[in-house]
Amino acid sequence: TEQQEAAHHQAHTALRRLTADLASALQGGEIAFTGQAGVDGEDGDAEADEVLRFVSLAHLVFTPGAQRPNAAMIAYRVVPDADDSRRLKLLRADTVVLPGIDAEAAQADETPFLLADNLRAVRLAYLDRQGREYDGWDSEQEAAGQNEPRPLPAAVRCTLEFWLDADSETTQTFTTAVLIPAGLVGAEAADAD
Repeated sequence: TEQQEAAHHQAHTALRRLTADLASALQGGEIAFTGQAGVDGEDGDAEADEVLRFVSLAHLVFTPGAQRPNAAMIAYRVVPDADDSRRLKLLRADTVVLPGIDAEAAQADETPFLLADNLRAVRLAYLDRQGREYDGWDSEQEAAGQNEPRPLPAAVRCTLEFWLDADSETTQTFTTAVLIPAGLVGAEAADAD
């Protein structure tokens, strides 16, 4: 159906962007990798929430003459649709990380881009190097049994569930898992200590 085609196109675009961003993630000094479990809009009471934030080399350059490729703070937010709070929107913000500039303050001034809409849920799961799954991740927290910050996750599983018909509660789900090479390298270094 037309709704299935639209959901497939949006899922392909959004998951491709998430994959590129996460695969290029790196430890960002002052900016921690933070991730939440996600947001479910089925009950219509979802609130706007940042579900993922990290530093990545996947900065999008739209004007090559004026901009240069650089590390960027990438943030994904989920917000309810203004007309139907059961329907969610996935937004992406991309702010270049420059010395002496507060990336979080700079990102607050930017308008995020719509990556997908008509979502029922956005779910994220984080896997460490041993394959243990977590429903949230914060690289500022100390790793279990260590006095050092937790490295990046080794992988992130991303699930986007789109409404085909919210009234009859039919949905279509798309899932991918993204390997984070810097999470594996960081974990190997921590294991060697």
